Amino acid sequence: MKAFLPIFLVLVVSIACKEKHASPASDVEICGKKDPLNNLPWLRDLIQKDKEKKLATMLTVVAVTVQGKTVINYYKSYMSCIGCINYNCDGSTFDGSSLTEAERKEFQKNIWGDGGKRVVLWDGTASR
Repeated sequence: MKAFLPIFLVLVVSIACKEKHASPASDVEICGKKDPLNNLPWLRDLIQKDKEKKLATMLTVVAVTVQGKTVINYYKSYMSCIGCINYNCDGSTFDGSSLTEAERKEFQKNIWGDGGKRVVLWDGTASR
């Protein structure tokens, strides 16, 4: 039993030390790009600017599907509106005015994570 205890402790510590909120962004394909944080230049540049301003820890970037298209939501936790800054895959602003009320509700639900249909690309709040 005493020999088992050190092995058990090493195992527990190694599991506990792993990042719990690791970004799946490098493992997924979004907008036709593997590792979209590095391979979508416009998104990489936005995040880099926020890193330089020391705002990256307040940033959450998620990808959701709306009307069959991928939309990337860019949210800073000091803003009062989740779902207000959205981009198409080409970096242009997503215009949500064409969404029906049901689509708009689903979109918001997915951005917030309540719909279970989002991919978290960046979660700076997890690094605090």
